[in-house]
Amino acid sequence: MSNAPYRIHAVRYAHRACRSSEVFYGEHHDAPMTMDYFVWALTNGTHTVVVDLGFTERVGTRRGREFLRCPSKGLAEIGVDVSQVEHVIISHFHYDHVGNHALFPNATFYVQDAEMAFYTGRHASMPAFRRSIEVDDVCALVRLNYDRRVRFVDGSREIVPGVSVHKVGGHTAGMQIITVAHAKGQAVVASDASHYYRNLDERIPFLTLHDLPGVYRAFDHIRELASAPELIIPGHDPLVLQRLTPVADGIVEL
Repeated sequence: MSNAPYRIHAVRYAHRACRSSEVFYGEHHDAPMTMDYFVWALTNGTHTVVVDLGFTERVGTRRGREFLRCPSKGLAEIGVDVSQVEHVIISHFHYDHVGNHALFPNATFYVQDAEMAFYTGRHASMPAFRRSIEVDDVCALVRLNYDRRVRFVDGSREIVPGVSVHKVGGHTAGMQIITVAHAKGQAVVASDASHYYRNLDERIPFLTLHDLPGVYRAFDHIRELASAPELIIPGHDPLVLQRLTPVADGIVEL
């Protein structure tokens, strides 16, 4: 059973209206568009892995996001009890991916060395990086490390059989993507290494980034790791809800 293929669920927990100039690097048309916020659950009957944590309602409201539900409620709809989850992968430290750590009292959190080093280092306070961070969340991860609940990865590592992380950088210093053994082949949860399908399809970086050439390398790495393009899941695209199979309101399955 431990080698069984995984089911991959995307759970939408928040939403916002935005402009294309806020989303695509070098975009000058300033067209209206939308952005969805997801967490992901990987399950195969033996292992459950949650990818990313979302933000809290307090943080989302302050930042002008439409908070739809606590991620824990969406996960509960597909049978995932956050209090029992043992493995949480944090793709990167931006506010919309690390905000609900307190909901996972039994989890070990997997992060890249480079991500923790950057956001506890000398440049993290610069405005270009600071605006994407909630300091309390970074401090919480530091405390979790002292509690021996953080596991560091430098590159690639298998977390549980069939689920691995891979450092790609680009969007942030330690941005990591996740490969998953799926019934149709190797899938990739890209998270913010590709916010939208268009980022990857047209090789257009997201506006917020750490290393521009690194974003392009990340696009290549995503394609190399995925068995097929339809097995790639971007981080914020509302089209995810259309291209994947509906399970419940705002919840879809690859």
